[in-house]
Amino acid sequence: MTKTWLLLGLALLLAIVAGFLLSLPSQTPSGEVSAISTFEECAAAGYPIMESYPEQCMTPDGRTFTRDISGVGGGEDITFNGCAVAGCSGQLCVSAEEAEGIFTTCEFRPEYACYREASCEPQANGKCGWTETAELRQCLANPPALDDSEPQVY
Repeated sequence: MTKTWLLLGLALLLAIVAGFLLSLPSQTPSGEVSAISTFEECAAAGYPIMESYPEQCMTPDGRTFTRDISGVGGGEDITFNGCAVAGCSGQLCVSAEEAEGIFTTCEFRPEYACYREASCEPQANGKCGWTETAELRQCLANPPALDDSEPQVY
């Protein structure tokens, strides 16, 4: 008989503990999740960021927020003498006015790495372009290999 009372007491205790744990609020109250309205807020809250381009963050309730990349490729940050670097991979050298309206696909080719050290400036014909130096010609003839150890995200 004492074993029966002991088992009933243990079952009752487990039921009370389970009820208490279920009544506790979750780690992320739904009010906090529903207050998230931007990619930055989602990322700051520690939710997972998907490996995509542009990056996306997903909340526990299934909403996704995409990182705003409107400034990328517009050339507004990299201008010199009226010329600007444009294109998703920084592979174009165009006039600053033209750069504002350029949108390109986001692929990366090994030779695009050569333009990181090149000069985007007005050329002899008056148009913007990459200044051909011996280093640029050599790099374009033998571009650096892509690092296969890291996945490429486009």
